[in-house]
Amino acid sequence: MGFEPWKPQSWQPSGEDLKPADEDVIRTLAEIEKASTPLPSASSDNLLQAGTRTQAGSSAAVNAAWRSAAIAIGAAAGFLILGLNFLGRQGSTGQSRRGPARVISRSSLDSSLQTEAEELLQRVAAGDAAAADQLLRVSANWTGKTRRTPKSEQSIGVALNLPDLHAREAALQAELALDGVTVDEAGLKFVEQSVDNPSSRVWALWMLGALGNRGVDPIHTTKAIGAYLTDTQVDVRAAAVNGLSLVGTEETIPMLLDRFRNDPSPVVQERAACALAESGMYAHPLRMMAAGSFVSGLDDSLLTPVQHEWALHALRDISGQELGRDAGAWRVWYNGQR
Repeated sequence: MGFEPWKPQSWQPSGEDLKPADEDVIRTLAEIEKASTPLPSASSDNLLQAGTRTQAGSSAAVNAAWRSAAIAIGAAAGFLILGLNFLGRQGSTGQSRRGPARVISRSSLDSSLQTEAEELLQRVAAGDAAAADQLLRVSANWTGKTRRTPKSEQSIGVALNLPDLHAREAALQAELALDGVTVDEAGLKFVEQSVDNPSSRVWALWMLGALGNRGVDPIHTTKAIGAYLTDTQVDVRAAAVNGLSLVGTEETIPMLLDRFRNDPSPVVQERAACALAESGMYAHPLRMMAAGSFVSGLDDSLLTPVQHEWALHALRDISGQELGRDAGAWRVWYNGQR
C-alpha cells in the first residue's frame, strides 16, 4: 500500500471474520468508484501542472504505488479483500492521477534540467543515497523549468515506496519542483490558494503536506490540512489524511487515529491506518506512538471487523512481528517496547 505511492505488499486482510453487511459493500464500492475517477495526468499536452488531482501520503499517497487504490469485494463469499493504496489513484498507464497546478509554457522548459531531474530520480528510486542528497541540493533549480513526465512519475512512485525516509523526502521535494511550487512562504501561499479551488483541492492537500515535511511552517500546514478532515467529500477527507501523514509530526498522529476510529468511510479509515503503519513520513518512534492505540483497538467492540483487520496489519507492519489475532500477545509485545 502506498501513495498511492506507498504500497506494502502485505496490506491485504485475510478475509477471516470480515463479513460486512450488504449495504456496507455497496457503499464501499460506490466510494471507491468515486475516489478512483481518473483525471488528466500531469504529463498531458497542455502542461497544466497542478490543479485537478484526485485521490493517496496516496498519495500518496498515495501513490503511487501506495498509488493504485483498489478494493475487491468477494460479495458471494461474504468478505472484503482490501488493497487500498496511499495517496492518489493510478490509471492504466501507471501514471499518477494527481493533476497539475500552474501553467508552464513549453518555451520555459529546460531540457538539460529535465534530463537531470529524471536521471537523479531514477538513481533515488534505485536506492542511491548520494543521489537523494544531490536532488535535495539542486531541485530548487528545476522549479518552473521542468515538469512531470511518465518517467519522473514512475521514479517518484518507486522512491515513495522505499523504506528509507531520506529517499521519500527527496521524492517529495522533486514533486514540488516539477509542479512549480517553491519551498518557501510564496509556495505555501500559492498552494493555500489552490486548496480553495475544489478542482485542485486534493492535489493541494498533498502539496501542503509536502511543504510541511520540507520545513515550511509545519504547524500552519497541519492546521490548514486538518480543516478538511471532516469535509463532506470522501476523497477530500482521504487526501487530508494523506497530507497530514506527509507532514509526519507527533501532532498529526492523534488526528489520524481519530479518522481511523471515527470516520464513516472505510476508505478514510484505511488511509489513516496505512499512513500510521507504513506509508507517510513517520519515523519509527512516532509509529510506535500509534501502535498503542491499535493494540487497544483489537478487542474494542465499537470497531468493525474490517477496522480490527486493519489494526492487525498496522501492528504487523510497525512491529515486524506476526502474533496472530491474540490481543493479549500484542499487549505483551507493546508493553515490552515501552
